[in-house]
Amino acid sequence: MRFLRKAILIFLALLLILAIWIWWNRPRKVNMAAYVPADSLIYLEANDLPDIAAGITSTDAWKALAPPAGLKSNLGNLKWLSRLVSWTGIGPADSVVLSRAQIAVTVLGLDAADAGDTLKIKPRYAVVVETHTGESRARTAVENRIGDFARRVYGEPRVEQKEVDGAKYIIWIAPDNERRIVAAVMGSVAVIGNDESSVQACLAVRRNERPSLDSSPQLEEMRRRVGGSDALAFGYVSAEGAARLFEMGATIYAAQSSLDSRAQSALASLLPPLAKKILGGAGWSARLAEGVIEDRYYLGLQSGVAAKLKSTLIAQQDMTSTAPEFLPAKTYSLSLYNCREPAQAWRGLNTAIISQADTLGSIIITRVLDALLQPYGIEEPDNFLSAIGSEIVTARLDDTGSSTVTIVEVRDEKTLRNFVAKRLGAKPRVEVVGEVEMLISNNEKRDAASFVGGHLITGNAENVRHCLEALRLKQTLSANDNFRRTTRLVSVASTANATTFTEDYQPARSFMSAMANQRDMREEPINEIELESALKGLRFAVSETQIVEGGFEKRTRSSFGQFGSLASQFSTNDDVTAAMK
Repeated sequence: MRFLRKAILIFLALLLILAIWIWWNRPRKVNMAAYVPADSLIYLEANDLPDIAAGITSTDAWKALAPPAGLKSNLGNLKWLSRLVSWTGIGPADSVVLSRAQIAVTVLGLDAADAGDTLKIKPRYAVVVETHTGESRARTAVENRIGDFARRVYGEPRVEQKEVDGAKYIIWIAPDNERRIVAAVMGSVAVIGNDESSVQACLAVRRNERPSLDSSPQLEEMRRRVGGSDALAFGYVSAEGAARLFEMGATIYAAQSSLDSRAQSALASLLPPLAKKILGGAGWSARLAEGVIEDRYYLGLQSGVAAKLKSTLIAQQDMTSTAPEFLPAKTYSLSLYNCREPAQAWRGLNTAIISQADTLGSIIITRVLDALLQPYGIEEPDNFLSAIGSEIVTARLDDTGSSTVTIVEVRDEKTLRNFVAKRLGAKPRVEVVGEVEMLISNNEKRDAASFVGGHLITGNAENVRHCLEALRLKQTLSANDNFRRTTRLVSVASTANATTFTEDYQPARSFMSAMANQRDMREEPINEIELESALKGLRFAVSETQIVEGGFEKRTRSSFGQFGSLASQFSTNDDVTAAMK
């Protein structure tokens, strides 16, 4: 008995020592904003990779798609193992780093260069990883992971190594000598970027030679706005970054607009300073919600613009859209714009923006805003918007971008018929689809319009005909089961100014392709037939946007959220084929 008591005491003592060691060795979360420069234009952070993986594998889409994609059935149960590796630090270097890592991405500059008919934008960025482990293990993980990536992307890169200010650098240079990946390790921190100056800037922050972003009140305000503190991931765009992005977008838009060259030049010079007056910072977060990934966005507005818009962009409450009854069952996307008084909202938008510009700028902005509606056949916005109901619907029948139709509720039929007559020109051709007339212009665009069920449908003849055929055959979007299941995610009492439904097929397919292309995640070949069937059974992605105090708020619910969108940027349709080999 004495021996047994001693053995139990020894065992309990060892267990206590082990518990103390694990507790002492556990990684402690840090504020990653303290690792990047204060002048970062864009900042993203992910503080727990196992949590992100657990969130994704808990979605309804993952549960439906993972089996036919051949992915391992136990991927959703690996969180506890990652936690064990994280707390004990026992395991291969890659596993320990991935289980403990906190990651931040900073964009320090946006460079623009002409690339023929397009504008090429190259961000200068760095990825900062707090590995919560020793320098040797961190360097091994970086050399393995980043080295493999560089070889996949560059083929046979040239590798250089050096040491600067106590940090050990390794650089992979592409054969063209233009592209490169720069990595540096200092203590437990690894910094990887596409530009050496960006990597050096982050290391300077670690040496307290340069101020960090963690003291930014705007960053914390955006974190509060989107609930970033307890999210799977959080992102922030500074006011300067938002203005810079807008400036680049405005430059592209001005070059492609129908304005004359002088107006284009004036617009390109007018919009950047206007953006600095109006745009504030922006925030983003992602979390798991009811089996989908919910992305929350917030865009701040300055100079009282939000208050001016809020007084005019008033949504009609408890409004049930009838637009799906006039669209084909396989509609790719539709956006519902809800304003109690569309004409008043349009005038309010004009006034809010024009109030920030001078006289010449006001004239140009008015022309630009009117031009935004021209692709939808609206050339006299004020008259048109005064003659319609509270809802404006734009829909894309497929993903080509050339299949847009517009649907509005008829309030003043005489005014709208005059509008149609001007748009279609003299003596339009009449075509009957079912029991509904469609008016078709004789111009090259083949514009068409149809008054049906108290609504006006406009677009080119082929697309309007497609809508009327769906109505005749009773094969409309309102009968699409996936769409009906998606509408349950939208509150009946929603005050959103804009609600958009989009097929989630391609982003989900790209994401699952990227996952299946990782051989260590697969246990079986892809079953293409079953995967295709599961993809076609996904709900639509839905987003709701509304004007709130200080700016715009947007919530999007989709299969994999921005995680899926990011994957679609780095994968191709060949991924599935590669995964099957």
